[in-house]
Amino acid sequence: MNDLIKTSIEGAVAILRLNRPEAINALNPEMMASIHQKLTDWAADDSISLVVFEGEGKRGFCAGGDVRWTRSAVLEGRAEQADAFFALEYSVNKMIATYPKPLAALTHGAVMGGGIGLAGHAKYRFTHEGSRFAMPETAIGFFCDVGAQSLLAAVPRQRALMFMLSGDVVGAADAVALNLADRMVKAEEFKAFGERIVDAGNDANAHAALQELVGEGEGGGGRPEFCLLADTHADCFEPEDCSEIIGRLVGASQSSEALNRIVHLIQTRCPTSMWVHVLSRKAATADSEISAVLARDLRLAHLMVRRDDFAEGVRAVLVDKDRSPRWQPEKIADVDQEEIIRALAG
Repeated sequence: MNDLIKTSIEGAVAILRLNRPEAINALNPEMMASIHQKLTDWAADDSISLVVFEGEGKRGFCAGGDVRWTRSAVLEGRAEQADAFFALEYSVNKMIATYPKPLAALTHGAVMGGGIGLAGHAKYRFTHEGSRFAMPETAIGFFCDVGAQSLLAAVPRQRALMFMLSGDVVGAADAVALNLADRMVKAEEFKAFGERIVDAGNDANAHAALQELVGEGEGGGGRPEFCLLADTHADCFEPEDCSEIIGRLVGASQSSEALNRIVHLIQTRCPTSMWVHVLSRKAATADSEISAVLARDLRLAHLMVRRDDFAEGVRAVLVDKDRSPRWQPEKIADVDQEEIIRALAG
């Protein structure tokens, strides 16, 4: 076991803390292997009744996967290593979603990409009122993976698509409205709340005690402004054609400053990534079972990580940081939908 995760046992509760705070706990292969091993061990340990995920450091629970590592692997001709990482990561996502014991996540700060893949599939999901959630993959030529479509399938189309297409960062209230968290925890309660989760896990009826913690937060999550904005413009997201969606959004944004900001974000995003989100949303609506979603994610990951857009997007956002990616193709109308459809169909 490496030192990129910390584990501890408190009574019948096993706690796993991501421990790479200098990188906001960005997930690399070593971390995923360790998480997989610990979850496997604890599932078979009759003395463990609850597993809890947390993240070390003030900046956040997890900023997602280490895409710089992934980019380097692909550019250096080691794409199969990237494939292996995605296969491992998605197997952990499935393990969490189908875990035989209660699993809780207590998140704070940045909860993005692969961080949502860990925390979002937990049975009980608590987050700090100041947390920031995002699936920002359209900014780097990738897509909303880690099985997140199985979570977003439960929310209205306009909310899911605006979240995925824009890659915008939303707060805790919107995370709850997007089915990415169950309860927002007040800042002054947050430190002690971890102890309350442990107490609930050590209760004779852990499920009931944890559900009670979730219920305490009902009605106290604040206004989900992002989702309410999406609802106001739900008609913009009705078309199945991505170009039509963007066209409607551009038109509606002329009379809405808030929507104009979202449209500006979308217009900077990778056209191919946006088509992936529209088409994969349709697939998830038809079949949102976690195994099916993750199988599609894996096929899409193999496709998207090898496209020039991925290397270019990571370069623009995280390497050179010039925020000026050159997408191929540049226009949504020129995207090859057929290769995406083939990947989705398998």
